Amino acid sequence: MPVKALVIGGTGPTGPHVVRGLLERGYAVEILHRGVHEPANLPAVRHIHADPHFAETLHAALGARAYDVIVAMYGRLKTISAIAAGRCGQLVAIGGIPVYRGFFHPERARPTGMKLLISEDGPFADAPPPAVPGKMLDAEHAVFEQAARGSYRATVLRYSQIYGPHSVVPWEWAVVRRVLDGRARMLMPDGGLGIVSRCASRNAAGMVLSVVDQPEIADGHAFNCADDDQYTWLQWAQAIAGILGTEMEFIDIPSVVAPSLAAELLALADTAPHLLVSNRKAKQVLGFREVLPAAVALEETVEWLLANPVTAGQYPAYPASFDYDREDRLARAFAQAVEEIRAAVPDVLPAVGHPMAHPKTPGTAPDARGR
Repeated sequence: MPVKALVIGGTGPTGPHVVRGLLERGYAVEILHRGVHEPANLPAVRHIHADPHFAETLHAALGARAYDVIVAMYGRLKTISAIAAGRCGQLVAIGGIPVYRGFFHPERARPTGMKLLISEDGPFADAPPPAVPGKMLDAEHAVFEQAARGSYRATVLRYSQIYGPHSVVPWEWAVVRRVLDGRARMLMPDGGLGIVSRCASRNAAGMVLSVVDQPEIADGHAFNCADDDQYTWLQWAQAIAGILGTEMEFIDIPSVVAPSLAAELLALADTAPHLLVSNRKAKQVLGFREVLPAAVALEETVEWLLANPVTAGQYPAYPASFDYDREDRLARAFAQAVEEIRAAVPDVLPAVGHPMAHPKTPGTAPDARGR
């Protein structure tokens, strides 16, 4: 009998890659989703239309069906973890990095914000449900508790910001459209020094398939999903402009003055400016190697956006306004404020040098700086 797989969700940016990979591995694949999105790039498999947020709709849709593996990419994971019990041999559950302390409300964490290059052992958010991190952690616990009872082998993949063709939110459009509109400059919050871990959709799908291929090794583990190479906001924007064959001027402006700018790059409120996770564990435990480098994935994404320009209202979660008149007024007002501050409180960079002594002649005498 053929091995069988169910992908719950499967119509987003990573789903088609996962479905295709399962088919290549010889699985008979079904996908369960609400039926709202039917992307043209989906392989031809059986569709089950049902809402994966509720036990009653899942029970009604699945009946007595059983699978070798279930990949839960969408829906209410805690509910799915219970429905999958006794129905599959392996559950691959997709979560996210908001489980870590400091992702949301960074000012409440000590040290402030999320730990840099955080690994899968935390520290974790201490906000209980219904807060988002608490709900996500609760769902992870439910998955692993079911696995501990022998219901299935289980693995949780914590997605960082996914990008690529058919992305849920086209973050790269912030730069692409400005170039297409002939804009020579773009405001960049806090010098563009923020870092948001990103993962190309094909790399995320590759991680899912690596877990599917190694159920015994992956069992009981959580893994961060992120590209090997990461960029600051500024580097990311410069790279996109470079792909488009142009150089833009990026104007440093504090996010406290223009908070909407940060939302255009990561549309979440109260998040830390540095959301950087480590992907080392997947390499060590699974031997995972990314499908394509971030630079190639970004070029692929930009080319797709050029062929599929974003239209008004197409992405309800995308907050960019492209109000260039307002941006220009902000830039002028901030430049004027900087000059006024410099005039009111003059500040001069002190002379600095290497902290170690560098004598010019042999001996024990102090060098030119008296060291």
